[in-house]
Formats: sequence, structure tokens, C-alpha cells
Amino acid sequence: MILKIYLVRHPKKKGNEKKPDDTRKKPDGTDTKDTPPGTSDAPATEETKIRIGLDRVFWIRVGLGILAGALSAGIGISYIHASTRGIIGLAIMISLFIVSYGVAKALRVPIPSTDRKKLVMTGIGSYFLMFVFSWILTYTIIHPAIGLVTVR
Repeated sequence: MILKIYLVRHPKKKGNEKKPDDTRKKPDGTDTKDTPPGTSDAPATEETKIRIGLDRVFWIRVGLGILAGALSAGIGISYIHASTRGIIGLAIMISLFIVSYGVAKALRVPIPSTDRKKLVMTGIGSYFLMFVFSWILTYTIIHPAIGLVTVR
């Protein structure tokens, strides 16, 4: 087995480049020392707007997944049959996902027409996992004594 190691060469700095201390001042002479490193005065590019919009869609779906799981556990208590609870839970999950799609459309994320699938697929895995996790957790919190049988 041969292991190859690739090294990356970085270009050398020239003597006429700015020193790190000079980068704290803007051309107008104001000091940018107190501004956070991620902020800039430049207008947001199209990619940045898309990324920020998709991040919002992702976190909205995570929150709605938690809400859907908690609602499924809370509403499913009143039904006796386990199959009915599952159907109700899936119906709540699907309906809140459709609501999240409507919210995502209302955010007007500037996605090109070729990438419209991103609006649906962004955060779908996290939505489902948070739904299942919060459903199990909420149901366990509501019914702590069910399933605790003494083993002899």
C-alpha cells in the first residue's frame, strides 16, 4: 500500500503588501477593530442572499419538525389504537411540512428556476429526524410509567 502526500505551496508575500496592522483601517481612516470578522460593508451578493434564505428555511423546518412531533404525541394520547396514533402523527407531519413549504415560498429566496427543488429538499432530513425525536421524547415525558414493568 502506497501512501501519497500532497503538499500545497502558498504564494510568497511581497514586501509592498499591507501589514496585518494596516488592515484594520478603512480608506476613510476609520478603525474597524471593533467590528466582528464576518461583517462587511459590501452589499450582499446573489449567492449570499440564497444561502441566507436557505438557512432560514432550514431552521424553520427544524422548529416545525419539533412542533409536529410534540403535537403528534399530544394529540395521539386521546386515541386508543396505536395505528390511529401513527396515522394522525404522519398527517400532522405532512401538513406542517406543506406549511413550511408555504413559508419558504413567502420568504422569496432568490433561487434560479433550475434549482427549485432546493426549496423542497432543504432541511427535509432534519425535519423528519426532529419530528421523530420530539414525538418520542414528548410521548415518554407524558407517559413515564408505561412500559416500566418489573422484570423477575
